[in-house]
Amino acid sequence: MAAGLLLTALVLGRIGEKDVSEALTFGGRLAGATFVFATAVELTAVIAAFDYLGKRHWIYSGAAVLIGVLIALSFNALLLYVQINAGEYTRYAWIWPTVLLWSFWALWKLNPRQVWRQSPHPRSVATGAVVAALISVGNLVYTRAYAPYAAAVSMDIVVKFGKPQLNAERTVLHLPMHVAAKNSGKVPVYILGTLYEVYGRSTNFTAKARSVTEWKGDILAGRDAERNAEIRDRELISYGTIAKGDSGSWLEPGDVLSEDKILTIPANSQFDAIEGSGQVIVMRKDRAKLYGDYLSGGTVSWDEKLSHAEDAPAWVVIEAGDEYLRYRGRLSYSSEILNVTHRPRYATFWWVTHKPRDGKSEEDTYLVATISFRGEEGRQLSAAESEEITETYGVFQISSGQTREPFAALVRPPTE
Repeated sequence: MAAGLLLTALVLGRIGEKDVSEALTFGGRLAGATFVFATAVELTAVIAAFDYLGKRHWIYSGAAVLIGVLIALSFNALLLYVQINAGEYTRYAWIWPTVLLWSFWALWKLNPRQVWRQSPHPRSVATGAVVAALISVGNLVYTRAYAPYAAAVSMDIVVKFGKPQLNAERTVLHLPMHVAAKNSGKVPVYILGTLYEVYGRSTNFTAKARSVTEWKGDILAGRDAERNAEIRDRELISYGTIAKGDSGSWLEPGDVLSEDKILTIPANSQFDAIEGSGQVIVMRKDRAKLYGDYLSGGTVSWDEKLSHAEDAPAWVVIEAGDEYLRYRGRLSYSSEILNVTHRPRYATFWWVTHKPRDGKSEEDTYLVATISFRGEEGRQLSAAESEEITETYGVFQISSGQTREPFAALVRPPTE
């Protein structure tokens, strides 16, 4: 009988010790404290089991064993429920049904009615067993269901152009740019990846108002619909991360990730406007822990000779041959209860650069992120799976508004 109690104590102790110090929410740490307390009770029951099965020197040994068995039954029943609900196999999966069956056997051997009759305070024994079970139920349910939706993720992304400056020959325009991402919410977030883009926009001006049919064509192509201008082309001038080494870092509420950059543009470029924007993919820091191997696990799609060597999954890229930078790192769930009942998952992030091969489509760069089991990073998630990731891990892609400046005003400021 002591073996089942000891096994339960070891498992609950491991879960409790982890959650007390590492759980990402207050509820998770409270559950961890409950597991630590349950471990102490189970260890007491282990010692009491030897006395109860022997000479019974301690009058409360039967009650202590009974409470230990009831705790083992309730905790393992709920852990089995979480495991079945997850629908995933882990190395702990065999423990819950094994100890659960043992608990029923132990109750049969103990004969609870007889234990209560032999106890000096049977009501106290019953109350202790019920309280222990309710605490375990409450904390496990809370840990499983808890999700602080009240505190939403909020990010402010800003792209601003500064005062332009021409070189001495007036052939090169130097345009300062400030890019920043601020965590304006109340939840700390991991930065899976960031991107800023600057495009030069060229348009065809027409004195005659364009037709509604032409406007519809603009809308279907994802462009702005303008009365007297048709966007002819958008050329990618500059792109990069908002700040160097930002992937894998995190922002506490109020923290800002920013960098000042200088754009270098030929002054004789045939642009009508310069457009800048930024985007970031974040994951809530209170839903999962991102291991440090995320940034060190970066790979690229080209070889040492800078030739394209590997394609990303078809759903990630616009067409085969697009280049990418990829980061991947293991996640730890918000509590050890989830870690022992769920298979490990990995966050994968792609930064893709599309170079059109037909000479007609627009050069583009963009971000893609997913969370999946190891080896399934290339599988496209269904809409339901994507929604589940958003709800479970709080993964969001947030974009800034578009900043636009007339190119003529940058090259020939009003003061000239």
